[in-house]
Amino acid sequence: MKNIGWLFLPAVLLLSACQKGKEKPAAQQASPAFDAQRNAFFGTLKNPSEIAIHLQAIVPEFNPDLINSPKQFTLYTYNPVKASANLGIYLSDLNYSIAYQQDLFTTELFSASYELSKVVGVERNILDFLKNRYNENLSRKDSVKAVVETLFDKSTAGLKGTERERFVGIAMVAYQIENLHLALGLIESTAENTHPDDAHAKALVAIYGMVAAQKINLEITYRFLQSITDLTDPDKNPNYPYYTSALKSLIEVYRRLDMEGKLAGHQNITLMSEDIKELIINVDAVRNKIISEV
Repeated sequence: MKNIGWLFLPAVLLLSACQKGKEKPAAQQASPAFDAQRNAFFGTLKNPSEIAIHLQAIVPEFNPDLINSPKQFTLYTYNPVKASANLGIYLSDLNYSIAYQQDLFTTELFSASYELSKVVGVERNILDFLKNRYNENLSRKDSVKAVVETLFDKSTAGLKGTERERFVGIAMVAYQIENLHLALGLIESTAENTHPDDAHAKALVAIYGMVAAQKINLEITYRFLQSITDLTDPDKNPNYPYYTSALKSLIEVYRRLDMEGKLAGHQNITLMSEDIKELIINVDAVRNKIISEV
């Protein structure tokens, strides 16, 4: 299986095991089938730094227009599902900002992620500890990354098997959507300013390959999210049916385009092929729904 760690920014697991005593462990009533989906999902949570570094090496210019404004976080605080989804968006943007050493954006995105994590229910003392560590190490890129990676190590085990793990599913949908949005946006913006024969343009085809390879990760997240979505009781988990349906539709686009098959067959892939255009339309439709106020 390809390295899929880039999809999972460690800080997305800011959804800690707070109030464990009040939560009913999902594992107590889990079926073998659900356990398999859960294990597959949590098994994909890897260190994500490679993709951001790779993108920065290929496209050295930071594009602030691709990220969601961190000043909008207050629009998403009215319920934990909306907060979870936009936490995924902001943490993807945070990873992008760190890779490009954009200190101001990084600080603002960290603050937005911090505030949304409180809405989701992260234990306050964990958040404050990490925020203090972050503020103490602002000038040290490696230390800032270490804060995120430490958070991943501390929170993954605590979330798996608890009721709170369902928020991770929502956050992961949004995180993957934003990662695709960033990658496709870099292809789109570069294609407008690059001749097809340029070495830079050829290098960007590698991003196409990375985007194409994400179908399996979308499928894993979809199966996990589907397993925790009650379609008969949307009030129990508001908007879960939407995220499940949106992810299913995107997977169907991937299957129809057969991007991996085209790459394997060495077909000529241009930077702004119809595949890329169709993916941009579908990814942005889901992203726009996530970052909207309602």
